[in-house]
Amino acid sequence: MGQNSLNNKLSQRLPMHWVTVGAILFGLTAIWGSTYNSYSLFMTPIQESLQATRAEIVLGVTVKGAGSIFGTYLCALLLRHIPVMKLIRLNSLLLVANIISLSYIQNLIQYYTVLFIQTALLSVGGYIPLSIVIHNWFQKRSSFAIGIAFTGSGLGGAIFNWLGGIWIPALGWRYTMFLFGLITLAVSFLTLFLIVRPTPYELGLKPYGATEGAQENEEQLRTEGVEVKDAVRTASFWIFILAIFLMSLSNDTLFSNLPPHLIDEGYQLTEAAKISSAIMIFLTVGKSLMGYLYDVLGLKITSILSSLCTIVGLFSAIMISNKVFAVPLAVSTGLGLAFSSVAFSILVRSMYGPKNYARFSSYLQITYGIATIIAPVIISFIYNKTHSYVFAFWLLLISTVLAAVAFFFILPKKGQSPY
Repeated sequence: MGQNSLNNKLSQRLPMHWVTVGAILFGLTAIWGSTYNSYSLFMTPIQESLQATRAEIVLGVTVKGAGSIFGTYLCALLLRHIPVMKLIRLNSLLLVANIISLSYIQNLIQYYTVLFIQTALLSVGGYIPLSIVIHNWFQKRSSFAIGIAFTGSGLGGAIFNWLGGIWIPALGWRYTMFLFGLITLAVSFLTLFLIVRPTPYELGLKPYGATEGAQENEEQLRTEGVEVKDAVRTASFWIFILAIFLMSLSNDTLFSNLPPHLIDEGYQLTEAAKISSAIMIFLTVGKSLMGYLYDVLGLKITSILSSLCTIVGLFSAIMISNKVFAVPLAVSTGLGLAFSSVAFSILVRSMYGPKNYARFSSYLQITYGIATIIAPVIISFIYNKTHSYVFAFWLLLISTVLAAVAFFFILPKKGQSPY
């Protein structure tokens, strides 16, 4: 009775389609801000606490990549058997327990184990199931809604890094991490438990932009789409996967190595930090903008524009010894980075349909995870040989051009259905 009363109040008094988007945004703010996007802030104090070497702590990045790949595969498997909101809610509770457990670790084995589980949980209850919920709520403007909701991860990075910068020196990293877990629990309960519903029909509403008979049409649409076994037999699928890999390789490398590259090129640490902050601002803006452009311009043009942003970012990084390139570096890199957050769910839904959405999404997320593991190995090898990031950025610029060419030939124009 209490749940029905709450549902009635929500449906009658609020524009629930956009409230749902806002709730997911704030849920991601806590979930990603307290974990992935504030991770670097804890590396040094954890290293000192465990009396570990920098190499042993940095190995956690590889562990996180492996956990992300495992979690993505597990997500697709679990969604076949568990309703999407039950999976999201259960996962959020497990993630809170994981965050709190990180504050109690005493050795490297525990550190690696908690990190692996944490990134796996972020994948299980992250972008894939949340994008499913948004698609359920929006028949039109779903790409824009996804773009807005997924800005929460960047917003979380800004908020939790700010809090961590205050609390870690004052309270210690362990107590700060414990508080992060409590904040995540509170925000998750208010958003994912009390507000977000798997479909608008639970509140007596229709998807945004839906017509009469929407529920019956929606159930029919869920059975439409490409079979995985048919897709993997085509050259276009593997070219598409390769393009995603090349884009992920470029974006992850540019994001991870830009501050040391700027310092190598003569910038002060404070200047490098300002440019990095500007990139995060444009990344946050870029997520909503990219979602809007996918709705307005379609898959092909928007994906090519995104790759062009990354190309300009890489070229600006190469030429950054001339400070006039600082502005295009910050703008284009931030906008290009939005691709890895927003585009995957939009591309999969449009290209392969809802029938096997989770499995196709997991393939793209796994591809991204593999790129984040391989990228540091490649860049470290090139840097050790050349003592510069410039040659690596040139190679990535060329690979991004190839990705843009692949998008031109593989992706459909606006209004065309590939299945």
